[in-house]
Amino acid sequence: MDELDKIVITDEVKVLLREEQTRLLKIIDALSKLDKSKEWDTLKETVFTKSLTAIERQMLNECVAKEVDINKIYRLQGEWAWAKQFTETDRFVENLKKQLEEIKKKLT
Repeated sequence: MDELDKIVITDEVKVLLREEQTRLLKIIDALSKLDKSKEWDTLKETVFTKSLTAIERQMLNECVAKEVDINKIYRLQGEWAWAKQFTETDRFVENLKKQLEEIKKKLT
């Protein structure tokens, strides 16, 4: 049993966890429906995949520059992670489901 298992969750925290649980379920449901639509495929292809490619190119250019701007690389990594989650919605939904599972464990 690790330290986190020993923490007592108050009623106030349980309310917040249930609210987060509801929010995650809504997001998962919406993404599942959205992922099946032709329009979403169009958006992924024309917006997110192209953005991802452009961000990757910028990251590579920055990494081989004479003077590397670490802050710019960090910013680009954040943008990359954002764009990546929308090009791989299955993986994003799996992460949300894992969060949901952790909340369920805490509530029981």
